[in-house]
Amino acid sequence: MSTAIITTQATGGYLDNVGRAALNFARALFALAPATAAASHGSVSQASALRDRAALLRLAKDFDATSPSQAAELRNLAGRD
Repeated sequence: MSTAIITTQATGGYLDNVGRAALNFARALFALAPATAAASHGSVSQASALRDRAALLRLAKDFDATSPSQAAELRNLAGRD
C-alpha cells in the first residue's frame, strides 16, 4: 500500500497558514509568560509596563499578515490598563 498526498495551491497555502499561525501563537505565548507572571505579583514598574505594551504592539504588527484577529486581540490587550 502506498499513500499519495495531493498538494494544490489551495491546500498548500492553507496548511502553510495554519502552521505559521500555530508557531506564532506558541512564540507569543512563551514570550509573554514572564511578563504576565510578574504582573500578577504586582512587581511591574511603569517603565516595564510600557515596554510590555510596546512588545505587544510589535507582535500585533507581525501577526497582521497571518492572523488579523489575533493581531486585534493583542492590540486590545496592549490597550488595557
